[in-house]
Amino acid sequence: MNFIQIGKKNFEEWKTQGFCQEAVDLNAKIGEDYFDMASPGLFAGDIHAKLVLVHLNPKRNKEHWNKKCMYSSFNEYLEEHVHFGNKAYGKHVQEKNKSRFDMKQVRFLKPFEILPFNGEKCHDLEVALDQKLQLELVPLGSPNFDYHKIGVKNLKPFVTRMIDLLLEDEREYIIFCGRVFKEVLQEFIIEERIHSFKLIKNDGKETKSAFEVINIKLEYNNSKITACIAPQFAKQGYPVGEYGKKVKELYGKF
Repeated sequence: MNFIQIGKKNFEEWKTQGFCQEAVDLNAKIGEDYFDMASPGLFAGDIHAKLVLVHLNPKRNKEHWNKKCMYSSFNEYLEEHVHFGNKAYGKHVQEKNKSRFDMKQVRFLKPFEILPFNGEKCHDLEVALDQKLQLELVPLGSPNFDYHKIGVKNLKPFVTRMIDLLLEDEREYIIFCGRVFKEVLQEFIIEERIHSFKLIKNDGKETKSAFEVINIKLEYNNSKITACIAPQFAKQGYPVGEYGKKVKELYGKF
């Protein structure tokens, strides 16, 4: 099964029985109820996009677990993921609750000059969500992500599924958000180079701590992918736009 077929299977199981079997099986391998067995994710935005951000999984505290499926069909569920930005920030939405995470993405992505931002806040938020592809390595919610506890072996099926999807279209930038990906992807990395640097803050001074871009080449089923890991993407209180600028500048430079 391909990425969409697996997503549809997870959805149909959630719709008909209240949980998806993939989550049950993964929790059994881990030895505890680590992931929510309901509300499986899929992707957000344009599945064919040239710009891809990959995160580990949806953050979801246990009080929000086991939600009943309220979607009428897989197509409705799919449409919400494809047009999530429009539903949150489109002109038809009167009360727009601007997510700090979404605004951070806009600042990070602007230097890539690949998305049609125009400086209007809600338009740019909609574009950032709907005109890139955002993937979650594991489409199951959890309060945290401890890959030691989950097990790299147990993550491998999710990694290969994700790589298969990335190979389906021509991608210009593939960015893995978080240092953990260096360990999670290790089996598939055939080349890497770490670039380390300081960023310039708004006051003109350099950051005290160094930032990195880890350029990687992945190989799977005789196909190769150029990508990078942005270890400090989730860091708080840093010049996000400057980091995005360095990621673009150094991307693909081995």
